[in-house]
Amino acid sequence: MASYPAYDTSARPDLGARVEFEIRPGVVFPDWQAIRSEAAEAALLMIFRVMGIERRWNHYRPDLDRVRTAILQGFAETARAPSLSRLATVTGMTQKEMLPILGELKDRDLAVLDDSGRRITGAYPFTEHDTGHNVYHGRRVLRAMCAIDALGIGAMLGNDVTIESRCRACGAPVHAETGDRGTTLKSWSPKDAVVWVGDEYTGGCGATSLCTTIAFFCGDAHLRSWRESSESGAPGHRLSAEEAHQVGCAVFGPMLRRIGVEA
Repeated sequence: MASYPAYDTSARPDLGARVEFEIRPGVVFPDWQAIRSEAAEAALLMIFRVMGIERRWNHYRPDLDRVRTAILQGFAETARAPSLSRLATVTGMTQKEMLPILGELKDRDLAVLDDSGRRITGAYPFTEHDTGHNVYHGRRVLRAMCAIDALGIGAMLGNDVTIESRCRACGAPVHAETGDRGTTLKSWSPKDAVVWVGDEYTGGCGATSLCTTIAFFCGDAHLRSWRESSESGAPGHRLSAEEAHQVGCAVFGPMLRRIGVEA
C-alpha cells in the first residue's frame, strides 16, 4: 500500500474522540457501526474536525430537520432541489417561515443556497451541479457532491444504486454498485480503485472546498501522480473503495431514518 502525508492523531488530540448527535428521536449521527477499519475512522474524524461537526449538529432542532429532510427527499424524488413552494407544501410551513430556517441550514453548512438565499442548489449528499459523480437510482440520475457522498446515497435511501464517476488523474471510468439496500459495496472497477479525502475546508462550505478533494482514482499510482502534481499539498487520507463506502454509510445512513421516506 502506498504511503501519503496524513494526520498524526497522537499530535492532534482533538481528532481522536468519537462524537455523535441525536438528530431525531432514536436516530444517532453518525452511524459508527458502519465503520469497520482504522483508515475509515481516521478519515471520518478528520472530516468532522475540519468541517466543525459541532457547528453543524449542536442544538439541531425539529424545524431544521423537517426542512432538511424535505430537501433531501425532493432531490431523491426528482434529482433536483425542491422549490420554496414545494417545500412549503411538504413541510406545512409558509415560505416566510422557511427562509430563516434555510439561512440557518446554510450557516450550519447543511444546505447550499444561491446568492439570493432563496434557491437551494445542494444539500449533502446531493447537488444540482455536475460534479462528475453520478448515482443511478431507478430511472433517476442523482448528482453527488463527492465520491464519498455518492457511495453513501444507497444507504441513505435504503436502496441499491450504481455509481459512475471518473479517475481524477486520468479520466478513466470508475464504476461501483451497492448491495443489501445500499449497505454493502457489491462490486467496483477498476478493482484497485481508491478514494482520496483531502483536508481542505474554506469559506464555511464543504461543497466548494472539501468535497472538491474527495475523489476516485484508478489506483495508488494515479493517486500518487495526482498528489505530486497538485498545487495544494494538503494532508489527507487514502481509502480503499470499501473504506470510502463505510464512511459514506456512516455519514448518510442515518439521514432519512424514521421519517417514512419513500424515494
